[in-house]
Order: sequence, then C-alpha cells, then structure tokens
Amino acid sequence: MNSIEISARTVAEAVELALSQLGRDRDEVAIAVLESGEDGEEALVRVTVVDDDSEGEAEAFVADEVDAPAVGPTNSQDVAALARSILEELLKHMDIHGYVTAVHSHDPGLQGSTEETITLHVEGADEQAMGLLIGRRGETLASIQFLINLMVSRKVRKWPQMVVDVGNYRQRRRESLEGLARRMAERVRQTGRSITLEPMASYERRLVHLALREDATVYTQSTGEGEGRKITIYPAKS
Repeated sequence: MNSIEISARTVAEAVELALSQLGRDRDEVAIAVLESGEDGEEALVRVTVVDDDSEGEAEAFVADEVDAPAVGPTNSQDVAALARSILEELLKHMDIHGYVTAVHSHDPGLQGSTEETITLHVEGADEQAMGLLIGRRGETLASIQFLINLMVSRKVRKWPQMVVDVGNYRQRRRESLEGLARRMAERVRQTGRSITLEPMASYERRLVHLALREDATVYTQSTGEGEGRKITIYPAKS
C-alpha cells in the first residue's frame, strides 16, 4: 500500500490515522488535503509514501492539487506570507522573541528536476530559545515544520513545500552530512566494502544521496523502516 485516503474530524487526525495504517513517519510521505474539515464536515486527506531513493536515488514527488477551488492564498508569495505569520504567532505563544524571513528557492531534485521550496528562517532568538526550537537532533524543528505545513495546507488546500530553519541549523547540518558522505565514500573506495550510516530522517538521507549522486565509484541505497531507515554506501559494481 503506497497511498491512502482517510477522513477524520480534523486534518491532523486524518494524517495520523493514515501514517498509522501505512506504517510510515511524517517525513516519508506527501500529503494532499482534499477536504479541510470546515463547516462541520470531516477532513479528508490523501497520504502517499515517497521513497527517498530509487535504485539508490530519491524521486521527487509533488502532491496532487485537489479538484475543489483553492481557499486563501494561492501564489507562492502569498503562501510564504501566510506561513510566516503563522510561525510568528507560534513563536509568540512560546514566548520566544525572534523574527521570521521567507526565502524562495528552486532546489535540484534527484531525477534532474527542480523543486520550489519556501524556507522560513527564524533569527534573532537567544541561544537557549534556538536550542529549544531545534531540539534533540532537530526533532522539535521537524515537528514545527510539519505543523506549519499542516496549518498552511488547511488554507490553500494542498500540501506546501515549507522548510523551517533556526539559526542556520539546517545549513550547518547539510554541510556536515555532505562532508560525512564524502568521507565515507572515500573509505568505501579504499576498503572495497560497504558502509551503513546511522538512521536519518528522510530529508537528511536525501542530502546524502544528492552529495554522492555524481560519484561514479559508489552508489547509495536506503534500507529499513520508519525511524530506523538508514543509508548504505556501496562500491560501484564493476
């Protein structure tokens, strides 16, 4: 089962039910909000598993747009403004003082495509607040990012591609993972034996795949399920 449609009282409940039935984590699926659950109606979502590799590479996926007319902002500038206001309100309720800027980018996909991403940068918060927002291994940050995507999706009736970054944490993490990928690839070349990395979130595994995509001496593949999913780097087949 790779895709499922679930209805529930709220979008959040429908997503959680779908994840439970699919046996997947939030960062391993694409979510399309078919009905937002307004006016006393039940929410309806389509949740589709997105494999982060295909023969060692991830495949880009864009959630289907629904047939119903979009509600609220529909262009990327308006969506970014909506997301920024939601995140600022969330920070206020958390009693965290900081400001949010939105940056649009078109990032490379693993199959040669490009994907538009809106990154919300939280800046100006003190070190303790940034640590609180990031959490252990970025887990809190990932939850906040999911929440922002979920709340925006209720307004625009599709799942946006939002990234939330705090104190440039994601950029530093990206550079760290790319360096790790290159070092491990070099070790694989020297020893001729595969190396399995520690479990990572889907977006982190994707960065490793991308870092080694052009390296003809090795190839990468993800294995495992859920939070235990890992990347293995193999020597290229002769």
